[in-house]
Formats: sequence, C-alpha cells, structure tokens
Amino acid sequence: MKCLVINLDSSRDRLAHMTEQFARIGVAFERVPAIEKPDGSRGTLQRLTGAEICCFHSHRHCWQIIADGTDRYGAVFEDDIIFSSDAGPLLADDGWVPRDADLVKLETYFVPVRLGRKRTPIGNGYSVVRLVGQHVGAAGYVISKEAARTLLKRTKRIRGAVDDALFSPTLMTCARNTIYQLMSAPCAQAKFLGGDSPETLIQFDVPERQWQLLEKVRTEASRAYAHLRNRTFFGTDKVDAVAFRGE
Repeated sequence: MKCLVINLDSSRDRLAHMTEQFARIGVAFERVPAIEKPDGSRGTLQRLTGAEICCFHSHRHCWQIIADGTDRYGAVFEDDIIFSSDAGPLLADDGWVPRDADLVKLETYFVPVRLGRKRTPIGNGYSVVRLVGQHVGAAGYVISKEAARTLLKRTKRIRGAVDDALFSPTLMTCARNTIYQLMSAPCAQAKFLGGDSPETLIQFDVPERQWQLLEKVRTEASRAYAHLRNRTFFGTDKVDAVAFRGE
C-alpha cells in the first residue's frame, strides 16, 4: 500500500518531520507536492478559502496517483501527522482493510463521533468499526482505488472542504461511501498533540443569503440520504472521542 504525503515545496521542516515519522515506524513514503495557489475554482455551495481550495486539489492529486496505480488501497497524509509507535504494520500492508471499505479514517480529531457497535479486531490491539456520523479531518486516511476514481469524478466542482467531502455525511461524496474508523487511531495532527498548523486566510465572496439557502438544502438532502443508507443507525454508539494510540 503506497503512502503519500502532501507537502509544500517551501515546508522543508515539515518534510523533515514526516521523514523522521516514517523512518521511526519503518515505512517508505512518497512526497506529493502540494498545490500552492488557487486555480480560480470556487466552492459552489460553501465558501472556501484559497488555502482550502489548494488543499482539496492537493488531495485530488493523491487520489489520481492511487486511481492510476496498481494497489487496491493507498494511504494519504498531510505533513503534520504524528504516528503511534506501532503504526508501521498497518501502513506496510492492506490485508487488514475491510474488503467493502471505500475509506478508512486513520486519525482522530478528538471530537464526539457516532460509530457502529460491531468492532472487528485486526491484530495488535486494533479494530475497525463503521464510521456512521461526522468525523472531519483529512490528515490521515486509507482510500480504495475505486473510491479514488469515483471521488475524482464527483469533485470536479468543489462543494466543500476536503475533510467534509470525505467524512461529513452532509455531503453526498461522503454519504455514498462505506467508511470505517480505525480504533484506536494510529495517528493525529501535531496541533492536537502540542504543535500548531498555520492557515492562509483567503476568502472568496459568495452572497451570504444565497449561500445559507443552498447550504441548508444541500445539508438536509445529504443527511436524509445518509440516514436511509445507513439503516444500522440505531445500532450505533456515540463515543466522546476516538482515542489516539500514542507512543
């Protein structure tokens, strides 16, 4: 399973950080140059900053690599991730990934989240469980080759931030996928563990009233679809937060 790391050309310190992280767990990775300037595209149903648009296109670049590759699954990371000490075997082989998985979220955002009740052990104390509710953040996830191809088609026009597109049932790009959460999470962003991540503040002008109306329609339609698709909703549990595996 190929591991891809999104990294700006100017962020050499972050590349050094990720090089150290992957060396520590004994796994190779491929650097994917991050998109640095917006290409003029804009969110159609949600206001996005230039940084969010660049981030989305950077992830799409990774999806293209995975879609064009030979592996059934690939892993995508942003360059501020910290791994647990035993994350290596999970990233070296995709044999543990459920065969029906479109995505597996590897990180935790330390927020309450709704999960399925059935947990499937995969060894070394880890398990996989269906992710039913929203759990945003796109700094670490596994995506299937087929899901990458589908997302590339569905995100030619960007309708929200990339983590919403992947892990928020309020967007159809997420609601249509079969998504799992790895328990406990083998990685988390440095900003949650003592570091921080600067953001570029570039705002596109979208009429406020128009945005609110479209956002409401889009959210309610997608939420209804996700609820009907996930009929196991009443067989779920809400947890305070997905724990980080730690050192």
